[in-house]
Amino acid sequence: MLIVNADDIGASLTATNAAILAFREGVISSGSAMVWMRDSARAAHLARDRGLPAGLHLNLTLPFDTANVPAPVRRRQLLLTEAFDNASWRGDNADRPSRQLLRDAVSDQLDQFIEQFGDPTHLDGHHHVHVHEAVLEVLPPGLAIRPILREPTQADARASQRDRRMRKRFRMPSLTLAFEHLHPALGGVGFDVLQRAQRESVEVMTHPQQDGQFEALLSPEWRAALARRSVGSFAALRPIQ
Repeated sequence: MLIVNADDIGASLTATNAAILAFREGVISSGSAMVWMRDSARAAHLARDRGLPAGLHLNLTLPFDTANVPAPVRRRQLLLTEAFDNASWRGDNADRPSRQLLRDAVSDQLDQFIEQFGDPTHLDGHHHVHVHEAVLEVLPPGLAIRPILREPTQADARASQRDRRMRKRFRMPSLTLAFEHLHPALGGVGFDVLQRAQRESVEVMTHPQQDGQFEALLSPEWRAALARRSVGSFAALRPIQ
């Protein structure tokens, strides 16, 4: 199965509109949405109205930018944005936020997501923050999550210890790749690696609002690549055995 997921839904009008249109065009099959961001409420309405399978795009690196965030939720978020940045996922910080702070912040966002979007099909992280060791410790076991992103040339590399631990606790695709590393128009290596989706689950992470990605998603080459494969969402991932 191939999952084509659009990130950052709700972060802005541009991000939401591009993802919704890409889903309507049949060139993505899943989305990840942020809560308490400038377009989150409208994005939730559109996603539910269009039937877009959506998961939580967990945000611990950017302050919330809507006015209706409860004060304790906003304070927790600000504390975590001081601890995490766009490179935190690559390793473990020496000074971890408290476990309770992280647990509460994840619950804040999951609860808000469920209220606005419904039950999440999965969880991934803005700036990949969900794969930080401290964050993984507080995520609900059995949840469907995104694995650590790989380059196509590393698709057959041995899984890291962190990845192996993740697979014992969470449902995950066998492989997650970035769209820009695949599509030749974006400098990618081509779609041969997607042949793996015939025998295992593969996710392609996309950002339709970024320059060039929307056009590449609508390209005849990408449509042809999708037509040859079974496409679905994280909801179809098998439970942990």
